[in-house]
Amino acid sequence: MSVTSLTTLLTVCFLATPDMEVDSGMPTTEIRQDVKTPQALNQWLHSYDEARQLAARQKLPLLLHFDATWCGACRRMDREVLHRDQVTSLLGKSAIGVRIDADQHQELIAEFRISTLPTEVVVYADGTVGDRYVGAVSLDAYVARLKTVNGQNRLVVASQEPQVEDTTDPVSSKRSCLIELHDGEVVGVGGYSPVALTVQREWKKGSDRFVATHEGVAYFLQSADEVQQFNDAPDRYIPRLHGCDLVELLQENRATAGSIEYGSFYQGQAFFFASLENRERFVNNPTWFLGVMADARTANNERFPFLSDGMMNN
Repeated sequence: MSVTSLTTLLTVCFLATPDMEVDSGMPTTEIRQDVKTPQALNQWLHSYDEARQLAARQKLPLLLHFDATWCGACRRMDREVLHRDQVTSLLGKSAIGVRIDADQHQELIAEFRISTLPTEVVVYADGTVGDRYVGAVSLDAYVARLKTVNGQNRLVVASQEPQVEDTTDPVSSKRSCLIELHDGEVVGVGGYSPVALTVQREWKKGSDRFVATHEGVAYFLQSADEVQQFNDAPDRYIPRLHGCDLVELLQENRATAGSIEYGSFYQGQAFFFASLENRERFVNNPTWFLGVMADARTANNERFPFLSDGMMNN
């Protein structure tokens, strides 16, 4: 089976200018999560997208079981192991299990570099790929495997150093991407022009004389032309989630404004994070976090009005 190389993630470090005011921090908002019924959890799923959404929501590892109808060892596992009560009772508790038909999902075969069937791959809650199991095993051995999978679940900082510039400043000195002004208006990217940031990759102060508002967040631009440019295609210029930390939202169930010091570009759009660790997690596996992003929900839109169903599914 052919294996294609993964797309390389290019990141650009954001460096804030020293004249910017230090934000005192934004309060967080709890996220409401819909809960699957036990019956829906105690079974093998067949949709990769549904399974990774559920794994992210339940904070459980994702267990990908690759097989095929023509594979004799796979059929034996299907008959003697996968549907036994000892196994299905652990699905939804130790891990979220999904069966992947190798003939129908060549893109996943390539992504996870599968060369032998059956093969299982563990993906942790932060998108990090973990242990790999090759070949058929007995029922007892498989049950023992499932019982250990969740014990391995953890947050893992990216092993490959991303192209970012570290900083030794204390967290309290970080500058928020969302600053609440005295009149209560929430301003994106700290009052800097999102057009200049996206087009020129430069931090240029906007002006409160040239303001454009999108999804409850105001953006300061440098001129009337920039206002028009922004209004013509706001989604091109605004950071994803207006600068809220995507990793924090999905893993910690709270909305937190990212810091200007911890930003990166991915597929032409800016992302901000509340910590260097969260940025590294995103850099390590951006497609995972973007794939499960639609599952996040906010119970309170008062401070973060843009965290709506429509925004999360963009």
